[in-house]
Amino acid sequence: MEIRTSARVSLSKKVAEDAMVVNKKLNVFGVFDGATPISPFKNAEGMNGAYLASNLFRKYFENHFQSKLTLAEGIIQANRRLMEEMILNNIDITRPEELWTTCGAVVKIDKQKISFAQLGDCMIIAEYHNGHIKTLTKDTVKGISSRAKVKRENDRKKGIILPEESYFNSVKNQLIYNRSMANTVNGYSVANGKETVRSYIQSGYIDSRDLKSILLISDGLFHPKVDLIHAYKIINAIGLEEYSVQLEKEELKNKTHSDDKTGIFIRF
Repeated sequence: MEIRTSARVSLSKKVAEDAMVVNKKLNVFGVFDGATPISPFKNAEGMNGAYLASNLFRKYFENHFQSKLTLAEGIIQANRRLMEEMILNNIDITRPEELWTTCGAVVKIDKQKISFAQLGDCMIIAEYHNGHIKTLTKDTVKGISSRAKVKRENDRKKGIILPEESYFNSVKNQLIYNRSMANTVNGYSVANGKETVRSYIQSGYIDSRDLKSILLISDGLFHPKVDLIHAYKIINAIGLEEYSVQLEKEELKNKTHSDDKTGIFIRF
């Protein structure tokens, strides 16, 4: 088994809000992408909720996860620890926009099977020995703003009082509303300390004997011009780190949004 990793901080940040776990003892590997907070909270070390959430999950799967658990059970346990930390820091857990949140993708490699679990827009892509490439997970964050708008329209028809749609032209107001759709039907999946996450974890397993390689990435590694299958082919050809560097250069050239870029590429 050959493991390649890459972790690059966004061009617009000083500290990465992504985190990565490479637990060779249990053969557990994962990427976590903390959602940039709306709340201004920072701890005594100056770290925000996104950093704290993603790194709490990293530490859990590095130091506390037990192989007898499923990955989904591990996510649920880490999520409970996240709630405990927020309460200790006096976060108003009744307000969705105040919660520390992280997406994530984790795999556990055993002799005969590879288990996986996922939240949000961290993604897992697998290549089989027959050449077939497949995304094992669904990006539940994709299209959230459009679904949020539809939900507001439907709620207004039901008589629910909401601000005029022009209110949501503000990115901040839009983001606050979107956070209220975490772990709901037609919303998106994310670890935010709430027990409802258990119903929205994507998980499963595949036969490891059929597998040639597997890729875990945060959404910062999504390519603006090609889909994930094509992006996988580029990474396979030039390597994860080179792909990340080239993507950064493209972002600089086109003056487009840059996000933290975290990936783990495993060949069998």
